[in-house]
Amino acid sequence: MLVGIIAALKLNQEPDTPAPQPTEVVTEPAAVIEPSPAVEMYIPTIDVRADFEEGSCRVKDNKINPDSMNKACTYTAEDKPYSLPGTDSPDIVVIAGHTGAGIPAVFNNLYDGRADEHKAAVGDKLYLRTQNSGEQWLVYTATDLHDPSKEGLEQDESIWGADAKPGRLLTISCIQPANPLAAAVRNAVVGWQFEGVTTAPETAPQN
Repeated sequence: MLVGIIAALKLNQEPDTPAPQPTEVVTEPAAVIEPSPAVEMYIPTIDVRADFEEGSCRVKDNKINPDSMNKACTYTAEDKPYSLPGTDSPDIVVIAGHTGAGIPAVFNNLYDGRADEHKAAVGDKLYLRTQNSGEQWLVYTATDLHDPSKEGLEQDESIWGADAKPGRLLTISCIQPANPLAAAVRNAVVGWQFEGVTTAPETAPQN
């Protein structure tokens, strides 16, 4: 259940309590939130909640492979341009998490393998709290959805772009096939763009 192939395209690079009520997103924060490791993530429309591993994502056999099934991770490396999240991140923020075939995993709700479709939709909000943000949350909006093969992920310019992408964030996970005995050969990738900050994320929709 390895999560994604590390992109090398550019040469220059679950809480139990409900979230609080929404407040207005401030598109121009009074103070800059410097890039720092993520500690908590929340996507209300599909009820994805994630805590984060300490440090960068583990890499094994040239693939991002988080240590834990129930935590996400941010990926940075000295030879890649990827950034930690903040109000002025200079390049793409990469967040990875495992999915599991018939077992709990942090990013299971990002993609419906049986229906072979993304659960997130363009326009959905992602809220991210970091070490430097304190009680504030960085707010991102979904802009594009992808399901590349693992072999094709690193060459996909529609995902990575050819130049630096300030404010862009990617969530990457494996797509578990409908047949639980089959291997996962594709990734679920959602592109998000930074919009501003808020003191509290919106709540999940009620069924």
